[in-house]
Amino acid sequence: MARKTAEENRRHVLAVASRLYYQRGIRAVGMDLVVKESGVGNATVYRQFPTKDALASAYTQDRADAWFARMRHVADQVDDPREKLLAIFTAVIEETRLPTFRGCPMLNTHTEFPDPQHPANRVAVAHERRVRHWMRDLAADACAPDPEQLADDLLLVLNGVYVTATVLGPQGPAQRAGELARRLIRTACDEPRRP
Repeated sequence: MARKTAEENRRHVLAVASRLYYQRGIRAVGMDLVVKESGVGNATVYRQFPTKDALASAYTQDRADAWFARMRHVADQVDDPREKLLAIFTAVIEETRLPTFRGCPMLNTHTEFPDPQHPANRVAVAHERRVRHWMRDLAADACAPDPEQLADDLLLVLNGVYVTATVLGPQGPAQRAGELARRLIRTACDEPRRP
């Protein structure tokens, strides 16, 4: 059997940590469990991730990147800018129905690490800002006279879907988020543009 490269080991350890962190929470999972579950030695894990904070930050960044890849993919399937925004909500609502759903990894990370100086917190906050900026750009393309306001409104709904589905289940109020987003977009885009 060929030895794994450093990058292969890194990806493997990160995949194991990602599963454990998402299922149980970052603080609930020690590095010893990551080492055990990944089936590699301490030195291999710590060579790639010298601290748990480094692994938590890499996990959060990996989840944020994966979220964007999925959402951009679904948004790119439609041409109409309003429908792009709605496609994001459809995808998120579908995500909440998965049996493994445990909320938004970035919101969960922010909750576990509220210190703004913590590297994982910084990744989670950067993700939220990136989502908001993307939604603002889509809102501007959708004809919203105040794309900042619409992006803020939609981000509140998006985060509300994640939290509400986590607490009340996927069949609860979170299922109505798509219709709420549609109403917000319609209202914002039907307002006269400001001079």
